[in-house]
Amino acid sequence: MELLPKSETNSRQLEIQSRMRESGLDALFVLQNADLYYFSGTVQVGLLCIPAEGEPVFLVQKSLSRARQESPLERLIAIRGLRKAPEALEAEGIRHLRRVGLEMDVLPAAQYLRLREIFSATEFVDVSEEIRRLRMIKSAYEVAQIRRAAGMLGLAFREIPGWMRPGATELEISANLEGLLRRLGHQGMVRMRGFNYEISYGTVSVGSNACHPTYFPGPVGFTGLYPAVPNGGSYSRLERGHTLMADVVGGFGGYIADKTRTFSLGEPPGDMEAAHTLILEILRELEAMLKPGVPCEKLWEHSLDRVKHSPYADGYMGLGDSRVRFLGHGVGLELDELPVLAKDSSIALQPGMTLAVEPKIFFPGRGGIGVENTYLITETVCENLTPFPEEIIRA
Repeated sequence: MELLPKSETNSRQLEIQSRMRESGLDALFVLQNADLYYFSGTVQVGLLCIPAEGEPVFLVQKSLSRARQESPLERLIAIRGLRKAPEALEAEGIRHLRRVGLEMDVLPAAQYLRLREIFSATEFVDVSEEIRRLRMIKSAYEVAQIRRAAGMLGLAFREIPGWMRPGATELEISANLEGLLRRLGHQGMVRMRGFNYEISYGTVSVGSNACHPTYFPGPVGFTGLYPAVPNGGSYSRLERGHTLMADVVGGFGGYIADKTRTFSLGEPPGDMEAAHTLILEILRELEAMLKPGVPCEKLWEHSLDRVKHSPYADGYMGLGDSRVRFLGHGVGLELDELPVLAKDSSIALQPGMTLAVEPKIFFPGRGGIGVENTYLITETVCENLTPFPEEIIRA
């Protein structure tokens, strides 16, 4: 089992402590899994307290023995319920907590109210944005994990044309893809920060299903098998002339990479191929803009300017009420990280950011085309972490 190096938790702790002191916080409480792993190297149930000064204390409800196996932190304390937290922290020298930060963007209201009751003399403030901005810049270790997640996607996408035949269902192709990814070491799940955002590996959408309305905050549609879980492959069958959009997330060591390619069974329709050519032109231009100092909103604006006078403007980044208003998003421990390439997103690109860029066009009742790559922003330009042929791939 590969463990998070102590050097990673140390650097993250020091950086968040510096930000806490600037904000006048006495401590930070961490409870959500992605953030727990980021700061502690484990996702065992409990409360991680990072004081403004000194070593963190992880109060573990379950399982302390596994937390000790996985976490490089030294102060791991067994606790029977959150009500014991003030007493346990005081025993570790952490007392007089006047202002404490919480991940209020993801913390359930019941947990928040419970903490307010238990720590009645403490003022809780939202530090979600600070945590997300810290996680936005990846270390060399994190980039290496994302590379491994991206690498398995390249191996899996090579096999997709071999699974495409007349009559093959989305479910069949998805199952083949997911099974191969698992054998390649995929973690089997994808974390998202947004409330009720759920996804497993991504989607394989055949023909018009790529245009199907969906609650999921992405441009690619999918039907799923039933309304209770409306994502993933369906029983829709692939036929000649259909396009197939594979928008899939690789996962390794908790970290993810996002990638889309368009396939066709036989020759794709001419107008869809022409739209795809435009998408590749736009992507090349966007890649030239992916460098430090460029505001994220500029990439979104550039892509809109390029399509607004084309025949495909109405289908850019989705159709109807499923259309999205962004071009890309950060990836890391979660699929919906900062930054977002969207209007009014003033965050400037910085070295160490890893983000997915996904220009796509959709044709009502017919399907979608497009490309998505995960990029690393370097000191000068960008590096494509998901290289693979980008033209429409014929099967």
